[in-house]
Amino acid sequence: MATHALPQRRIGTMTPDAFAAASAAGAALDADRFRDLMERHGDKVFNFAWRLAGNEADARDLTQEAFARAFQHRDRFDFARPFDAWVCRILHNHFLDNVRRYEHRHSISYDAATEGIPLTETLVGRDPNPLDTLMSAERDRAVQRALNDLPPLYRSAVVLCDLENYSYDDIAEILDCPLGTVRSRLHEGRRRLRQFFAAQTTGGRPGARELETSEDPL
Repeated sequence: MATHALPQRRIGTMTPDAFAAASAAGAALDADRFRDLMERHGDKVFNFAWRLAGNEADARDLTQEAFARAFQHRDRFDFARPFDAWVCRILHNHFLDNVRRYEHRHSISYDAATEGIPLTETLVGRDPNPLDTLMSAERDRAVQRALNDLPPLYRSAVVLCDLENYSYDDIAEILDCPLGTVRSRLHEGRRRLRQFFAAQTTGGRPGARELETSEDPL
């Protein structure tokens, strides 16, 4: 799936730095500022949701719900923290709630892998080159199949670190766990991915979710 890079933009009549300074001085995160931040970070949040859910429809629902909850509780936003990490944490918690509640009722689909698109028309991104899309489609499907095979906790850590390039500190905040747990989940998730791809080359499939439960080891 191609990641749609959002252009750098001004927030209302202020630059991002001026916005941060005003926010630190006690300005509220009002609806207009929230919308600007959603436009700037929407594609990255959607990409995280798509890799977790494995299909566009569920990713769209997860993203919309995450932003809706973030808007509802925008008075709790800490301007010292990255906005996208805050929304991703809300999204991740909602995703895990869905997994626990509806795992056997298909609310979260683990087997579909389709080409993702931005959240809504308000989340502006550059359209991918058609040739690049064709060349990367099969690779993306293979990566998504491997991610789908991971238990959700490992999948989240791998996506955030290896695909979305978040720091360990940000991942710990999003997943609400210690740094040691982040490292443990990454180590185990990557091990299972290597095992998955090795099995694919020999025609087998390890069935990672059959090897162990999705319970966090730490």
